[in-house]
Amino acid sequence: MVMWYALVPAILTTLIGILYFGYQIMAFRTSELFNWHGQSFAYELITNILNFVQNNIEISVPLIIGAAIIGILFLLLPTLADASMIQVVARRRNGQKTGLGEGIKFGMLRFLPLFEYSLIIKTFSFVSISAEAAFIIRNFGPNAFNSLMPVLIVIAVVALILHILFTFAEYYIVIDGEGVMSGIVKSCTLVILNVQQTFMLVILMLIIAARILIQMMLVIVIPAVIITGLAFYASINLPEYGLIILAGISFVFIIFASYLAAVVHVFSVAVWTYTFLDFTDQELISAREKVEEV
Repeated sequence: MVMWYALVPAILTTLIGILYFGYQIMAFRTSELFNWHGQSFAYELITNILNFVQNNIEISVPLIIGAAIIGILFLLLPTLADASMIQVVARRRNGQKTGLGEGIKFGMLRFLPLFEYSLIIKTFSFVSISAEAAFIIRNFGPNAFNSLMPVLIVIAVVALILHILFTFAEYYIVIDGEGVMSGIVKSCTLVILNVQQTFMLVILMLIIAARILIQMMLVIVIPAVIITGLAFYASINLPEYGLIILAGISFVFIIFASYLAAVVHVFSVAVWTYTFLDFTDQELISAREKVEEV
């Protein structure tokens, strides 16, 4: 499942994440916070891209097509992969013989509702809120950021609560064929009925994710610093091969980091799918129902 459904989306997410993180660094570097008085980084970036396209039409066309394909894949492929994984895990849990290839077929049947839900949930994700906070502090300064800090904290807390309440929405959408709003409402109900177990499982998953993140830092960052230093030394002494060496090393580490992220994601989907199936199999006892004492 890692190779079929999770690795390519993880690679796309890692690459886009690197570009986004790099953009944020340069945007802060070229802001008034660092006494920058020229044009913004976004303006410079767009201007340089347009100039490059005008001066290199032959190269720009395939680059634009490739960037558009990557953008479309980044927008659509993770959602399709998640729908397929949930379908495969749920069907195998219930004893159905489902191949990995068939998972894509079942995933496509629930792709559009899940894609609609993903667009809703991303509007108050951690990345969205942090991007808004970064935009405020870059463009309006620390004083405005401090003034709006209580609002941002409230938004972050509300977003966290909604994420917990919506934990099982995508599983209702994919497994039970519910609509987006119906899945959200049923997810809130299921979380409330199993609030203690859900909360403990969220904490457990956060601890596991933090532990794996630390392992990734130890396994990737430390060797990366050493090897990058050696590659930089080679680039000085062997300038004709230095760029190739750095590109090759970067490619290897991106693939390795993406593979670890893919393993974690498959594990997370499996855990929450099993939890959803267990919770929904429980029968809710009515307050009017009499229970015989044993």
